[in-house]
Amino acid sequence: MRRNARVIQISGLRGILLGLFVAVCLIAGFVGFPAFAAMHIWNFTAQYIAIPTIGFLQGLLLWAIVALIVFLINDRKRFLTAFSIPSKMPDEEMQRIMDNIRMQTNAQIINSMIMKSQELNRNIEEKQEKKDEENV
Repeated sequence: MRRNARVIQISGLRGILLGLFVAVCLIAGFVGFPAFAAMHIWNFTAQYIAIPTIGFLQGLLLWAIVALIVFLINDRKRFLTAFSIPSKMPDEEMQRIMDNIRMQTNAQIINSMIMKSQELNRNIEEKQEKKDEENV
């Protein structure tokens, strides 16, 4: 271990309060203040343009949208978007997909019929058992 390394030690209530204070300040600085500024900028432009005014929560959402757009624009390596028309699927593949859909639909219908028949058989057996018990 390096001798000149500094370690942050949180000891006792004072350390926990200091950590909470730092976290609140970071949240206020990176989330709260920009949301407050976005709200005021929007409301200032709302005086001159026919748009409604917004509150703090909407300013927070506006700031989140702006931050997300900036993040996506600056990080071109991870998020690549392309707008194009998908290539046309060959007729054989489309026919195969449609056949699979029909087969699954038929299987579901058959399964539901089997389940209903089993349920009806159980009900008939239960009624027969009740009749047998009553006759005894």
